[in-house]
Amino acid sequence: MRSKRFALPIVLALSCVLSCAGSKDVGGGLWGTLGGVTGVSKLIDSFGRNMSANSMLSQALGSEGIKQTKMGLYNSIAKTGGYAFEKGTDLQGALKDKKLDAAGVDAVGSSLTAAASEVGLKSDQVAGLKAIWEPVKMSLAKK
Repeated sequence: MRSKRFALPIVLALSCVLSCAGSKDVGGGLWGTLGGVTGVSKLIDSFGRNMSANSMLSQALGSEGIKQTKMGLYNSIAKTGGYAFEKGTDLQGALKDKKLDAAGVDAVGSSLTAAASEVGLKSDQVAGLKAIWEPVKMSLAKK
């Protein structure tokens, strides 16, 4: 009987841990401050709409390239929360072979800035987003 009393708390704790494992509703970094999947998805959707609305980006990236860029941003933000990539690569990997000129790179940055504004990001969240974008921008500018 005594061993059952000790096992019950362990079983309850283990079930709680396992039920939370894999849940992306919590986490640290920018992922956490955006509110997990829901907040990140809102930002990503707005980012995609802004890129699609830009005729230069729409032509340069195409619908598949825009989709890859959205997933790249999603993965970059997820990485700040300690999560592995869902599929594909991060933002830099998604854009590195897209042959964007300086105006195209600026258009991606403008789409990201507009998305941050549209979803109402706070200054610390915008700073986190810039921390992801600036190294990508610098890398693309070197090409």
